[in-house]
Amino acid sequence: MNKNLPETNTSEEVDLGQLFTLIGSLFTKLFNFIGSIFTKLFYLFVALVFFIKKNILILIGAGVIGLGFGIFKEKTKTPVYSSNAVIKQNYDTGESLFNLLNYYNDLIMDKDFQSLSEALNITIEEARNMVFFKMESVLNNNQKLKVYDEFKKEIDSTLADYIDFERFLDNSYDYDFEYQRLTVSSTQKNLLKKVLPEIIKNIESIEFFKNEQKKDLDELKYQEEVIMESLRESDSLQKVYHKVLEKLNENPNSQTSILIDNTGDKNSTKEYELFSDDIKLRRELVRIKREKDEINKIVEVISSQQDEGILTNSKELFKYNLGYKSFYSVLLLMLTFLVLIGLRFLKYLDQFKEKI
Repeated sequence: MNKNLPETNTSEEVDLGQLFTLIGSLFTKLFNFIGSIFTKLFYLFVALVFFIKKNILILIGAGVIGLGFGIFKEKTKTPVYSSNAVIKQNYDTGESLFNLLNYYNDLIMDKDFQSLSEALNITIEEARNMVFFKMESVLNNNQKLKVYDEFKKEIDSTLADYIDFERFLDNSYDYDFEYQRLTVSSTQKNLLKKVLPEIIKNIESIEFFKNEQKKDLDELKYQEEVIMESLRESDSLQKVYHKVLEKLNENPNSQTSILIDNTGDKNSTKEYELFSDDIKLRRELVRIKREKDEINKIVEVISSQQDEGILTNSKELFKYNLGYKSFYSVLLLMLTFLVLIGLRFLKYLDQFKEKI
């Protein structure tokens, strides 16, 4: 048995040596792979630099032409004025409002100014001046996070753990959020003043929202009536306790006492308990009054620029608003770069023609 022990140790040492060799080989391959990626990225960067250097005059020329075209557009384009209003949706009107604005935009694209003038209660000439309507949430990500926290409190805890913030945003439309910014662009400065009330009127005229508002107001009115009746009964009871206390004061030797929960505390009377309940009920009345005021309007205007629109001299590119000069300069520069890259790629493919 003693003769076999050295053989076992030698076998274990060989196995460990092979294992360490295998691990070292894997790490070497991994580092070589990562190094090859960085090397290729560096070569790509160098090739891109030389490509730009070779075509620098063409790219500069494209940028200058784009700049000149942007200046020309600024001088010749009919000025467009944008006005906006921040609204609060007291009901889930977001989708209906979004579709309504898209309908107006479709009428503008189809040049159906007659239908647009009738829908917005403006003249045909004013309808011809309309450019587009836009709706977007005014909430930033931090404010949306607060909405998400409130949403989690309202749903089942198991489901709340499944829905994270990113999933919540992916499954929410921008128009679902309570506060929205409506933008009206036109070639006339003061059209928002005429158009905004009509947009809200068209939304509030939808029968579904009218019925929902009526049901809510009726429910709050019923709650108010019940509370008022409770207050009247409480007032009557307090008067009874007043009379009892007056009789007790007239006859100090009386064995009668008015106590709460039989605690023996003569300073804590039923009258005080009723008074505390009255305070709670009156607070509830204040809450109901506040809620009635909030749903008194289906869509509520928070703020608006109703006097004159702001001159718009910008276009959107990759979610950035750029002036006409910058927009067309960058756009033409990018298009020229892509065309040059495309031609270079086709030239590279020509090298394989003979091999095919």
